[in-house]
Amino acid sequence: METKNGVIKTKKDVIKTNKGVLNTTKFPVSLFMPYLFFYAGQAIYETYLNLYFNDIGFTKTQMGSFTSIATLIVLLVQPLWGYASDRTKNKNRILSLLILGCGTTILGFYLGINYYYILLLNCAFSVFYTSSPALMDNLTLESLEKRESRFDFGHIRLGGTLGYAIGVLAAGRIMSDNYKKMFYMISILMFLTFIAIRFIAPVAGHRSKEKTSFKSLIKDKKIFCFILVNFIFSLGMTIYYSFYPLYFTSIGGDSAQIGLLMFATAASEIPFWLITGKLVNKLGYEKMIVISIAVTGFRWLALFFVTNPLLAIAVNLTHGFCFVTLNYSIITYINAHVPKDLRATGQSMNNLLTTIFSRVIGGVLVGYLSDKFGINQMLLISSVLAFAGSIIFPIAFTAIKRSEAKNALVS
Repeated sequence: METKNGVIKTKKDVIKTNKGVLNTTKFPVSLFMPYLFFYAGQAIYETYLNLYFNDIGFTKTQMGSFTSIATLIVLLVQPLWGYASDRTKNKNRILSLLILGCGTTILGFYLGINYYYILLLNCAFSVFYTSSPALMDNLTLESLEKRESRFDFGHIRLGGTLGYAIGVLAAGRIMSDNYKKMFYMISILMFLTFIAIRFIAPVAGHRSKEKTSFKSLIKDKKIFCFILVNFIFSLGMTIYYSFYPLYFTSIGGDSAQIGLLMFATAASEIPFWLITGKLVNKLGYEKMIVISIAVTGFRWLALFFVTNPLLAIAVNLTHGFCFVTLNYSIITYINAHVPKDLRATGQSMNNLLTTIFSRVIGGVLVGYLSDKFGINQMLLISSVLAFAGSIIFPIAFTAIKRSEAKNALVS
């Protein structure tokens, strides 16, 4: 059996297990459906939450504080969720607990609009919500490996793209600028995710007596090169999802066009989830990362100049290539190079150091700077950082490889 880029390749498509015969040619719908429901909810939450906050009178700085303070709380909790998943007898239960927490706490937004109440509630929701994608990816990759499935991680993750596209477009039409409707919609989708996870065969954590030291993970300099690039990318994405819809309305876009914008953004991912595995096999992780972050730089630069809503939608069609190739490369690299008993921890660490840290900076600093200088200026800064990352990453990665090769010869 050969494992490569999240694809499990076997000589036969049908294998025998202790539970009978497993048909590996059958598409794993049970893995696909949680992504479909969860990311439909995520689409609504990340696209329309700040529009709701704007409607009830909060400033961009206050919106940024909601994200940043919640993220600081998550910094303490996120590693614990990853560690618990790696050590538990059933990883499905940990993920189910997180999703159930999301579906319950989101309804609290109907109970008040006081700043401090919203702040505390957002922290509670984020404890469950922010950690869910990393653990879902880990559960999926290990389930594919356990099944010895011929299907690639990208084929399963496509469910998230479809859910996001459908969710954001449908929500925009259903709400018709009444953004308060979003919370019950998200709750329903989270409970559907919870039910879908119940159909996934249990995956156990790796509870070996000789536990791999966490130091072996943090000493891997190559992984941190990937994480640095992902941080730069995530910072731009935080600006895009948190503040760009507000800027989009200022250049003439309405709620229906916002839905179309996010639908087009998500739909652009579809072909790349199907082919990125082959692209990575052909070009390698390093080249794929450099190309994706460079194209990201051009995307932010173009949005800085564009002031026509329809043209902005067209520019964002580049999102699919950028987002999928970068995330696929990092997620599958971690799964392939991190010890089994630290895989969930590795995915959580990537999420912690990129998505979460970017939200701290993107929340407070970018929120403040957006109030002072404008959101379009933040897009320009994101562009400069992306271009810098496309130059720094290959230099650093090559230097690390040479250093490792030299040390290997010496030893």
